[in-house]
Amino acid sequence: MAEGLRADGLEIEFILLNSRKSPIEGFLKSRNFSVTRLHLTGKMSLLLNIVSLLGIFLIRRPRIVHTHLMEANLAGLAAAWLTCVPMRVYTRHHSIIHHQLFPEAVKWDRFCNWLSTHIVAPSETIANVLIIREKVDDKKIFLIHHGFDLDSFRDVAVTRISTVREKYGIFGEKGPVIGCVARYTEWKGVQFIVKAFQEILQKYPHALLVLCNAQGDYSAAIKELLAKLPSHSFLEISFEEDMPALYKCFNIFVHAPTGSEDEAFGQIYVEAMAAEIPSVFTLSGVANEIARNNFNAIVVGYNDPEAIAGAVDFYLDNPIKTAAMIKNARKTVEPKFSIVKMNSRLISLYKGTLLMS
Repeated sequence: MAEGLRADGLEIEFILLNSRKSPIEGFLKSRNFSVTRLHLTGKMSLLLNIVSLLGIFLIRRPRIVHTHLMEANLAGLAAAWLTCVPMRVYTRHHSIIHHQLFPEAVKWDRFCNWLSTHIVAPSETIANVLIIREKVDDKKIFLIHHGFDLDSFRDVAVTRISTVREKYGIFGEKGPVIGCVARYTEWKGVQFIVKAFQEILQKYPHALLVLCNAQGDYSAAIKELLAKLPSHSFLEISFEEDMPALYKCFNIFVHAPTGSEDEAFGQIYVEAMAAEIPSVFTLSGVANEIARNNFNAIVVGYNDPEAIAGAVDFYLDNPIKTAAMIKNARKTVEPKFSIVKMNSRLISLYKGTLLMS
């Protein structure tokens, strides 16, 4: 995204709030972007960061400030407002988690809404949360889907796939391989996927469940369910850098959030469809816009392990229909989620030519 914006003639600088150097900082510096890192460790340092940003903005006089994630939104938008930056943009990366679990944080969401002149909603779900729940003027809201290098998920070198298979022991005698990429938090619905897998094992005793991003605040409950499975039938991965290669190790992919607004976007919906993996979804986030049952995915109800198991069974029993759905899935995501389209819409927003969603 950064390189695309620069190629279009934007003078772009980055300010990162972080206690240490991160991969994104190294990446940006290696491409000769201007990068400033402000030390962030807690609430007091956030106040100090606002002061630092005031100085930076007074010296640099940016025309646009665009922030991402809560601390950066609070510090960046506040400093930009105080220094009269004319365009103050933030991308909303969460949906209803504050309304559901942290109601005291909703006031800070509303504060960011007030400070901003423009809000980027990566999905219609977020746009609706802003308009309906938080009463934001819809003239402030601009729908810009996240963009991806979609070809990187389809065209994966065999050597990379082999490396990932060997790394985790995902060999040919194990199958079908059911993939899940979701943190262990209750609303992600991993517990229902594990329950569904108990049924899948009855028909496919050599099946393997691969759980990636396998950590989170609901770990104890999920591990209790996993303890009921044969130890050789599941694999937990806390983090994998080569996700395109890992997707290619799956025969079927499952993502099952527990409500329509739980996901703000749901990157893995797009990734799995781009990777051409037969997918079982519940509708949440951007899946509300793109997933069509029996056309490009199998859509199941919330909290329904029996339906998940049945969908997996359908894919395995119907290879011709599965191939058609994979093809439709790829055609669905290609025109909507390219990095080129995202950059184009961002540039149009910055230039004031992008129409409201």
